[in-house]
Order: sequence, then C-alpha cells, then structure tokens
Amino acid sequence: MEDYYGGKFEMQISMPSHSSTRNGIGHLDQMIRPIKGFSTQWTTGALVKNSPSKAESRRSKIVPELFTATAAVRGKRILLFDDTYTTGGSIASAAYALKQRGAATVVGLTLGRQLRADWRDSREFAATLPGRGLNVRDCAVHGRRPESAFDLFFKQSG
Repeated sequence: MEDYYGGKFEMQISMPSHSSTRNGIGHLDQMIRPIKGFSTQWTTGALVKNSPSKAESRRSKIVPELFTATAAVRGKRILLFDDTYTTGGSIASAAYALKQRGAATVVGLTLGRQLRADWRDSREFAATLPGRGLNVRDCAVHGRRPESAFDLFFKQSG
C-alpha cells in the first residue's frame, strides 16, 4: 500500500478519543498495544481530539477545530487509522488538522464501514455488493483499482 501512495509512511497515527471519554484512553490505542511489535510503529500524542462531540453533530463535513496536531507531523507522510468509516467527517477533520500543521501526506485507513438501512447512500452502496468477489488489490468502493489516489477518494459513483 505504501508504494501506491508514494512511499514509506513516516508516522502511523490512530484516531484519538477525547480525553474525557473512556477514562482518557484511546480505544484504538488499546487495541493496538497488545499486538507484539506492532504497537511500537504507532505514534501517540501527535493528534489530539479537542471536543467530545458526537459524530451526528459533524457528519459529512470537516470541522477544523475538532483536532489539533503537534509540530511533530510537519513534513511527514502519515497513515491515519480509524476503526469505522461512516460519512468521513471525523477522519477528514483529523486529516485537515494534520495538513494544516504541515504534514506532507495523510492517507486514511479504516477497519470497517458503517452502513445504515435508513441512509440513502448506505442503501445504494449495499445494493452494489451482492455478487462482487473479493480482490484485495481492488478498491472496496469502486471495485477496480483507481487510476490515482484522487480517484479513490473524490470520484465516488452516484
């Protein structure tokens, strides 16, 4: 994956929780920590969530003040990991904070995608899934490997 996005990632950051939630412990950091050798690759503290706001209040938009990044990200190629992609608002807000602080590249990676039957976009996406085979070299949304990273994130069907 790194080669596809221009080279080795210099920082790997999990999406932080707000300090007032989960006793101040990031749930993604808790998941990563027990994996031997894997947890040493992740940078903690370089991205801070400023508000404990619920996702419903920021869906599908960038909220510039939601995250703050430290100077440690300046000039770095960053892999940003989140557990769930719903509308992209949280990960886009985090990437915005990282880029504003000078990160050279930010690539988002999520463990899963939330689909809800009452959301039109979810219904349309789910309708395309039956009969699709799994090929890890293909984009999960588009089915084929996109021509460029721009196509992957910005040329959605529909």
